[in-house]
Formats: sequence, structure tokens, C-alpha cells
Amino acid sequence: MKPIVLAELAGSAGYGGGERYLELLFEHVDRVRFRPILICPEPGPFVDKMVARHIPTHIVHLTPLFNPLAVVRLANLLKRNEVTVLQTHGARANVYGCLAARLAGVPCVVATIHNSIRDYEVSLIRRHLYLAILRVLLPLADRLICVSDAIKRDVLADCPSVTIRTTTIRNGIDQRRFSRSKDPNKIRTDWCVDNGPTLLIVARLTEQKGHRFLIEALPGLLAEWPSLVCFFVGEGECREALWALARKLRVEDACRFVGAQNNVGDWYAAADVVVLPSLSEGLPFVALEAMAMARPVVATSVNGVPEIIQNGLNGLLIPPRNPQALGEAIRSLLRDPVRAARMGKVGQQDVATTFTVRKMVDDTVRVFEEAMPALRKTSAGTSPTIQQEAA
Repeated sequence: MKPIVLAELAGSAGYGGGERYLELLFEHVDRVRFRPILICPEPGPFVDKMVARHIPTHIVHLTPLFNPLAVVRLANLLKRNEVTVLQTHGARANVYGCLAARLAGVPCVVATIHNSIRDYEVSLIRRHLYLAILRVLLPLADRLICVSDAIKRDVLADCPSVTIRTTTIRNGIDQRRFSRSKDPNKIRTDWCVDNGPTLLIVARLTEQKGHRFLIEALPGLLAEWPSLVCFFVGEGECREALWALARKLRVEDACRFVGAQNNVGDWYAAADVVVLPSLSEGLPFVALEAMAMARPVVATSVNGVPEIIQNGLNGLLIPPRNPQALGEAIRSLLRDPVRAARMGKVGQQDVATTFTVRKMVDDTVRVFEEAMPALRKTSAGTSPTIQQEAA
């Protein structure tokens, strides 16, 4: 019996929410039943990470808009590998994947949407172009998965023809990776932090993630807690602009830009409050991870965030682009650590019961089966490789 070849076409080779989703899927999908392969649109850290984990990996260069030669290269790769199920992630991958899969005769195509295209950090003209292309091509997918009901609403408003094929499967995490047993003093000691409160934001340094509003909230917080420290975990194009803003507001001594970090659990353990001031989110893994560590979360009420955080119960929700509301929410938790701890505990229980990786993966496989009932139990074996398709 041949294995079911499951190809995952990533949206990028960086390391954001879509890539975390794929990392968890590769770890937890049934390797007896499926033989997974990864396809990335460019080289990058996610490619290196997956190769190190023995995931067969291919690079097919996909230009941001449309390149017919890239479609052909991708179709040839799918055909050579006898792919049975192709799952795509993000607007670019969804466009190229739907076309290439049909060209290659792939029996089952599942498009996955992690963020609303209305929130993409692109020009208005390019956004309208993306929407026009997706309206034509998304109906080529057998099924669509949205990571939150909020994203699903946007997708169906933009492309109502896919209504009956679209479902919501919320992100889930492996809670075993996140434990309160981690030493909360490790990061404080390593970074010479005093006994003042610690804030944490884990996100790419981009406009979408709203770091500037946290920096703008810091002067008021530092007036009450002069030894407060805010850790910024992540890299991105806004680093210099954010550092300049911190200097302008004279809060640079409280801001620690520490870059990308692998041991993210240690950073959550050190945080008194985890902050997510994003302008848009699909269903953020950061919020789930912080909750799994029983950390109180202050987040903006955008897209799928309210599907995770119940305001006042397992975290606090604030409007986006509002540093005053952000500062007040953080202040309320720092002033009342008992309430903050209670919220963290409720959040931890919510993640354990509702947002598990097992549920996410099982529901995803069920979508494959609904799209292609002929999927069957098989044996599989893989060997790690990385191949780059000819440009």
C-alpha cells in the first residue's frame, strides 16, 4: 500500500503563525498514514529548522504576484512526488497551489487562511489585485480552512462562492512544551533585571504587531514602576524605528530588544504580563502559549483574538491603536497580582481543554477525508532531503 503523500506549501520561509502551524502539524500528524513533505517559496530559517527535523523539503521560488513558470515548476514537483493531498498556507501559496495542483492532477487541495487579506501590509492596489485573483482561484480548492471565525467571515464576504467548502479549525498548541516549572528567574538573571515588573511581547517587529503603542504606553507605567523592563522578542524591519521611538520618549533603558529566541518558554516564565497590541491577528499562537504558561495577557480585540481571550476572565482586551487603554490594562494587572494570577490560571485551563494541537491536527485530517473519502490507512517512511527547483 502506498503512503498518502501530504505536501504542505508554506506561505514563507520566515517564522510566523503559519510556520508554527506547520511545525506542529509535521510533529503530530500520523507518520504511519502520511508521508509529509514541505515546499517553501524561498530559502530561510523555517527551511533550516524543518530540514534539521528530518522533513523532506523543497524550494520552489514563487514571486509575490504571478509567474506562470513558477506554477509549472510547482506542478512538476507535485507530480514527481505523487502528491495526494496539497495543503496551502497564505494568499500567495493559495494562488500558486490551486493552479499547480489542478495542472498536476492532485486529487485533494485544501487552502488554509491564517490572516485576513484585508489586513495584509501591502498597497491598496495590490490588495485589490490579490482579492480579484483569489475570487477566481479559491473555488479550485476542495476545502478551505480558516483559523478563526473572524477570518472565515472575511473570506466568505470576499468570496461567497466557497461558503459550503469553508470551515474553521482554530490553532492549537502542545501544552507539554510550556510549563510553569520553568525557572522564572533565569531570564531576569541573564539580563540583569532588578525586582521590578516585566512585560513581554513576542512578535515580528512589523507595523502589524503594534509595538509602537506599547512603547508609547511605557512613560506612564515607568512613572509608577521606575524599574519596569519590557522585553521585545523577535526581529523585523521596524527595529530601528522602534528603538528611535523609545529614545524619543526616553524609555530606552526599559526596552530590551533581544531578537529571535528559541527558548520562548523561559521568556514567558519571566513575564508578569504578556502584551499583544497587534493591529490584526488570525488566531495568535503567542496568546495561546502565554496562557499555557498561566501568564495574564493584554491583547487588542482584533480578528480572532476574542475567540481566545474572554475579557476579564482569562485576559484583558483593549481597542487597537490605543496606548492609553493599553497602559491602563497593564497597570490594572500589575497593581493586582492576585487577579493577574487568577486570569493566568483560567487561561491555562482554557488552552488545555479547547486549544490543543491534537484537536487541531485531527480536525485538519478530517477535512482531508471529507474532501477525498478514498484516503486510506497506509505505511510511510521518509528520509530528510532538501532540493531547490531550478529557477
